Amino acid sequence: MSYEEIEPRFWRRVHRLGVDDCWLWTGSKQSDGYGRMEVSKKAISAHRLSFSIHKGEIPTGLVVDHLCSNKACVNPGHLEAVTPRVNAQRHAKNR
Repeated sequence: MSYEEIEPRFWRRVHRLGVDDCWLWTGSKQSDGYGRMEVSKKAISAHRLSFSIHKGEIPTGLVVDHLCSNKACVNPGHLEAVTPRVNAQRHAKNR
Protein backbone atom coordinates (compact mmCIF):
# COMPACT_ATOMS: atom_id res chain seq x y z
CA MET A 1 0.00 0.00 0.00
CA SER A 2 1.41 3.38 -0.99
CA TYR A 3 1.41 6.52 1.16
CA GLU A 4 -1.08 8.04 -1.30
CA GLU A 5 -3.56 5.35 -0.24
CA ILE A 6 -2.74 5.63 3.46
CA GLU A 7 -2.70 9.44 3.83
CA PRO A 8 -6.47 10.04 3.59
CA ARG A 9 -7.04 7.48 6.36
CA PHE A 10 -4.22 9.04 8.38
CA TRP A 11 -5.62 12.60 8.11
CA ARG A 12 -9.12 11.52 9.18
CA ARG A 13 -7.59 10.58 12.53
CA VAL A 14 -5.60 13.77 13.14
CA HIS A 15 -6.82 16.84 15.03
CA ARG A 16 -4.56 19.55 13.71
CA LEU A 17 -4.45 22.87 15.49
CA GLY A 18 -1.70 25.29 14.47
CA VAL A 19 1.33 24.36 12.40
CA ASP A 20 3.59 24.53 15.46
CA ASP A 21 1.13 22.89 17.88
CA CYS A 22 0.82 19.20 18.59
CA TRP A 23 -1.32 17.39 16.04
CA LEU A 24 -3.33 14.98 18.16
CA TRP A 25 -4.02 11.44 17.03
CA THR A 26 -7.74 10.76 17.47
CA GLY A 27 -7.67 7.18 16.21
CA SER A 28 -7.02 4.11 18.30
CA LYS A 29 -4.23 4.16 20.84
CA GLN A 30 -2.12 1.57 22.57
CA SER A 31 -2.44 1.25 26.35
CA ASP A 32 0.71 3.39 26.73
CA GLY A 33 -0.88 6.32 24.86
CA TYR A 34 0.85 5.99 21.49
CA GLY A 35 -1.44 6.26 18.47
CA ARG A 36 -1.72 3.29 16.16
CA MET A 37 -3.18 2.54 12.77
CA GLU A 38 -3.61 -0.68 10.87
CA VAL A 39 -1.92 -0.75 7.47
CA SER A 40 -1.95 -3.92 5.37
CA LYS A 41 -3.13 -5.89 8.43
CA LYS A 42 -0.21 -4.63 10.56
CA ALA A 43 -0.44 -2.19 13.45
CA ILE A 44 1.85 0.80 12.89
CA SER A 45 2.58 3.54 15.39
CA ALA A 46 0.92 6.76 14.23
CA HIS A 47 3.98 8.91 14.96
CA ARG A 48 6.22 6.58 12.93
CA LEU A 49 3.71 6.66 10.07
CA SER A 50 3.60 10.47 10.21
CA PHE A 51 7.40 10.66 10.15
CA SER A 52 7.52 8.36 7.12
CA ILE A 53 4.81 10.27 5.24
CA HIS A 54 6.35 13.69 5.85
CA LYS A 55 10.09 13.08 6.19
CA GLY A 56 10.76 9.78 4.47
CA GLU A 57 11.69 6.34 5.68
CA ILE A 58 13.06 5.94 9.19
CA PRO A 59 16.73 5.01 8.93
CA THR A 60 17.58 1.51 10.09
CA GLY A 61 18.51 1.39 13.76
CA LEU A 62 16.80 4.65 14.65
CA VAL A 63 13.58 5.32 16.56
CA VAL A 64 11.22 8.29 16.28
CA ASP A 65 11.37 10.57 19.31
CA HIS A 66 8.63 13.01 20.32
CA LEU A 67 10.44 16.29 20.99
CA CYS A 68 7.22 17.54 22.63
CA SER A 69 6.94 14.42 24.87
CA ASN A 70 3.28 14.04 23.81
CA LYS A 71 2.78 10.40 22.81
CA ALA A 72 -0.41 11.23 20.87
CA CYS A 73 1.33 13.89 18.74
CA VAL A 74 1.92 13.21 15.04
CA ASN A 75 3.23 16.65 14.02
CA PRO A 76 6.33 15.90 11.92
CA GLY A 77 7.93 19.07 13.26
CA HIS A 78 7.83 17.48 16.71
CA LEU A 79 9.35 14.18 15.57
CA GLU A 80 13.02 13.32 15.16
CA ALA A 81 14.78 10.08 14.22
CA VAL A 82 17.40 9.29 16.87
CA THR A 83 19.27 6.31 18.24
CA PRO A 84 17.53 4.32 20.98
CA ARG A 85 20.22 5.53 23.38
CA VAL A 86 19.54 9.22 22.67
CA ASN A 87 15.81 8.58 23.00
CA ALA A 88 16.29 6.91 26.40
CA GLN A 89 18.60 9.70 27.61
CA ARG A 90 16.15 12.41 26.62
CA HIS A 91 13.23 10.74 28.33
CA ALA A 92 15.19 9.92 31.47
CA LYS A 93 15.65 13.69 31.87
CA ASN A 94 11.90 14.30 31.47
CA ARG A 95 10.78 11.92 34.20
